Amino acid sequence: MSKTLDLLEAESEAKNVIRQHGITSLPVCPFTIAKKADITVQPKDSTEPGVSGFLMRVGSAFAILYARHIDNEGFIRFTVAHELGHFYLPGHPQLLFPSGDGIHQSRSGFISQQREERQADQFAAALLMPEMLFRKAIDRAGQGFPAVQSLADLCKTSITSTAIRYAKYTDDALAVIVSSGDRVEYCFLSDRLRDAKTFHWLKPGDLIAPSITVPLPCDWPIL
Repeated sequence: MSKTLDLLEAESEAKNVIRQHGITSLPVCPFTIAKKADITVQPKDSTEPGVSGFLMRVGSAFAILYARHIDNEGFIRFTVAHELGHFYLPGHPQLLFPSGDGIHQSRSGFISQQREERQADQFAAALLMPEMLFRKAIDRAGQGFPAVQSLADLCKTSITSTAIRYAKYTDDALAVIVSSGDRVEYCFLSDRLRDAKTFHWLKPGDLIAPSITVPLPCDWPIL
C-alpha cells in the first residue's frame, strides 16, 4: 500500500470512530473514547529517549500508557490518540502483537518513518481535529500563527500538530518545518505553497541555515 493510501486509510478510520461516538463539536477527548472502548489510560515512567506512549495487550484487554515526563497537555492527548490509532487501525494489533500479548512503544508526533507509526500519527490528527469540524474552525480562526494558536486552544492540541493540520486545509501559503538542532526532522507544505515553483522542499536531514529569508508575496503568512 502506498504512503498516500496509508494516510487515507488512517483518516477514514478516524472518521468512523468520530461517527460511532456521535462527536459533533470540538474538542475531541481521546480519554473518553478510550474509556468507552474499555481501554485503561494512565501515565508511566519512561527512560527510553523519544518514547511518548505505549499500547499494552493482555489477551483481549488493552491499556494505553503515556510517558509521565510529558508536560504538554496537547502532546499527551495526541499520544493517547496515537495509541488509539494502533488499537483501531486494521491490522495494527496483529502486527504489533504477533504472539497475542505484549507492549508496544511509540514515538508519536510525526518523527517516525515506520508505516504503522505514520498511520497512527495521521489517525491521531484526524481524530482530534476532524476535517469537517476543523475546516469550520479555520474559517473563524483568522490567518497565520494567531490562527494556529487559536485552533490549538480550541482543540486542546499541540502547536505542532495543529500547525500541520492547518497547513493541510488552509488556503494560505505556508510551511511547517520542525527541526532538531540544525537539521530538518520533517516539513509540511500547504497546497498553495507546494504549487509555488520557487519553494525548495526540505527533506529530513537537510541542513537549516540560522536565518532563512523567503521572498513571498506580502499576503502569504509564514509560520
